[in-house]
This record gives sequence, C-alpha cells and structure tokens, in this order.
Amino acid sequence: MTGGPAWLALRLQPGGDLRAPVREGDWDAGHLCAWLGARPESRPPVPGAVRVDRRLLDPDGPACRVSLVLLPRDRRPIADDPAAVAVRRDVLRDGRLAVSMLLPDPTHDPVHLAGGLSVARADRPEELLALRDDPFARLGPPRVLEVGPGLFGPVPAPPGPVLERYAGAPWPASDWPD
Repeated sequence: MTGGPAWLALRLQPGGDLRAPVREGDWDAGHLCAWLGARPESRPPVPGAVRVDRRLLDPDGPACRVSLVLLPRDRRPIADDPAAVAVRRDVLRDGRLAVSMLLPDPTHDPVHLAGGLSVARADRPEELLALRDDPFARLGPPRVLEVGPGLFGPVPAPPGPVLERYAGAPWPASDWPD
C-alpha cells in the first residue's frame, strides 16, 4: 500500500478498511483497525485514531507481535524533541519488520507525537527479540499485542541516516507527500 498516511485505532469492535484481532497476554484486546485513503487534512475516522505510515498496512501481511505506545495528550513530545530524535535513531538499529511514529489529528496538533508502533513477525525470533527493547517505550508505556494476519507487512528501512520527517507525515514515510 503506497500513498499518504492512514489512520489506526485499537477498538473493541472490528471496523475500518483493514482489521485484525488482537490479544494482550491471555486476553482478547479487540481489534486493530486501519482506515486507508486518508489525506493529511482529513479528520480521524473514530475518536482516538492516530495517523500511521500507510506503507505498513498490508491485507496479506503475516501474524505479528507489536509494541504499541499511545501517549496521552498531556505527555506528547514535539517531533523534534531530542528524546524523540533519539528514539528514531535507535529504532533504525534493530531488526524490526516495520516501524512508524504515530501522529494525532493534524488540524488540531501538527507538531506533537501521539506514540509509536514497532512490528515483528510472530515467526521471527530475531524480530521478536527487538521488541523487548522498543525505543518508543522511552516515550511512554508500551502495550505488547499479538495481532492476527492481514494488517501489517514489511517496510524497508529508509536509506539512512534519515531521521527527519516531512511536516505532518508519520516517520519514516520517506515517499510522502505525493
């Protein structure tokens, strides 16, 4: 999937264009749902949805484990905060399937981070090991979720050392804006 950002939300009921069931430990945690075709000026499809790099979304993607960091509004750093830059630098070092910063609604908050997402294939021990030390966890507490197939796929790391982002684009969306 190419193009601009999409929206992602953890919901009790399935919805959106792509969705996968989620487990957290021994508990059903609902569904991770994604909405495609979003443009930067579009509104969130549901309350609490965050923008994610659309390239991560893959209807043919494998079962995954993700580390999901969602920050409360009063704890969101600006994207150029030294801590946020350090997180982006460190996340490029490890062998994850895919990563994305998560951004809030750009019409209300164009400069802060809403969190981060690190994705590992469920059948790849080296990727699962990288989730244990998720750099995004330095920004806030992570939720480690088992995600069914059909939501996330591989995204090559940007040619490095790319740490900067386009204004309002979820890093590392290096091919956006169109």
